[in-house]
Amino acid sequence: MNKMKIDAGNENPENSITIRLSELLYLLFFGIMLFAKGIGLYDGQNIYKIFLVLAFLCIALKMCITEYSVKEWAVILFLLALSVVVYRVSGEKGVLICMTMIVAMKNVSLKRSFGVGLTVWAIAVSGRFLFSLFFIENVETAVQTKNIFGAVLRYFMGFPHPNVLHISYLILTAFVIYCLKETYSFKHLALLLLGNLFLFFYSYSFTGALIVTLYICLSYYVKKRTIHKFEYFLVMLVFPGCILFSVIFPIILQGEAFELADKIFNNRIHLAKHFLTLENMSLLGNNLASITTEIVAMDNSYLFILVTYGIPVFTLMCMGYMVTVSSYVKQKKNIELAMICCFLVAGLTEPFLFNTSFKNLTLLFIGEQFFTELNKRKEEKRIALLGQCDRNIVIDLGRFKEIMKRWQELWCKHRAIILKAGAAAAFIISIVTGIIYQPREDVLKVQRDNLLVYERVRVAGTAFVLGFAIAGIALIAFLMFAEIRKNKQGD
Repeated sequence: MNKMKIDAGNENPENSITIRLSELLYLLFFGIMLFAKGIGLYDGQNIYKIFLVLAFLCIALKMCITEYSVKEWAVILFLLALSVVVYRVSGEKGVLICMTMIVAMKNVSLKRSFGVGLTVWAIAVSGRFLFSLFFIENVETAVQTKNIFGAVLRYFMGFPHPNVLHISYLILTAFVIYCLKETYSFKHLALLLLGNLFLFFYSYSFTGALIVTLYICLSYYVKKRTIHKFEYFLVMLVFPGCILFSVIFPIILQGEAFELADKIFNNRIHLAKHFLTLENMSLLGNNLASITTEIVAMDNSYLFILVTYGIPVFTLMCMGYMVTVSSYVKQKKNIELAMICCFLVAGLTEPFLFNTSFKNLTLLFIGEQFFTELNKRKEEKRIALLGQCDRNIVIDLGRFKEIMKRWQELWCKHRAIILKAGAAAAFIISIVTGIIYQPREDVLKVQRDNLLVYERVRVAGTAFVLGFAIAGIALIAFLMFAEIRKNKQGD
């Protein structure tokens, strides 16, 4: 992967970054798609189609100005042609999005991709959540009975489903942990777990909350200790295990063994067997709308890619993960492996890995490995469709860094006061809110079990989080204003 160099003429290189135009275009594609999904858009909406077109225009230009060898062009064009054909048969744009995300990764920094992703995703998802919170009476909800909790009120918060809401938090934690990497500490773990618990009282997604908890703790585990060969061996078994559960078990299990497995995995074995028929095993996939209904849906990512996209795409996906995991094990990329393992496990109960959700961040790792494998041999002549158009772009960050430095200095200087004042304000606000909270009429109509108790906990918890954030930001802003005024008087 090419390293970016700062132009010699730049007077303040520490206050700017230099990036190739081709990489910038990929980051624009990545950011546009993340923003669209982060604010809750989905395939079929006209506004989503506008975002999709803009993103693909960026990626088309990126690929035109990037230099590829003849071998790279041949492989890329074959994969893109295959994905177009599969899209025409299946009617699912996910195959195009996932394949493009991989084959356009050449000369793109993973670090920058995750940095941009964290910024865009945090803004989009938090903005969507806060907007829904301010208009909570209009938010779509669903009452569902859970084995442990009884009746609960699940909030969509602007997303297609409460499970999607919690998977969105999984993506946020992935961005945060990858960007922190070596600085990831117990403090970060605790904050992310608190965020997970807070969101659970909106989504009540047990699988989402469990996979987020697993990922947060596993990332801390691999960061803090030396991983042994046997543990790497177990990592190598995760992907084959997912395929075994998703595709092999529903076919080979019979009788009591089938019934037992189906009971353990909440009827998912029986559901998978419904789709795993000879008629659905094809080279170019199946039209998803013709084989699913609102009741009988595919919530398994591996089943989804095999049945919807066909055997060749499924095989390529298997190869991509096996090669990437094997390479990362050799390089001991533990943070990346923790993310891959948890995303793969999450794919057992959620279809987000290979559909249009644009939440499978592990495809970035496959894209990087894809070009590493293609470039293992001797350098070949490289050509670009639009030669000499790729160039360095200098982005000035001086003003931004100056503001961030001031905030950091204020935080370090007054951290104790800010935390104590924010916690005190949040505690008072949450207690008062919890006492005066009056449930909406539609909530009172469906009250069962402890539903109203959970609602009161949700409201009090939300008041505490927002109160703490608002009080902290207000105090920092006040301290900054006071310091600026003091400096002016001193002058």
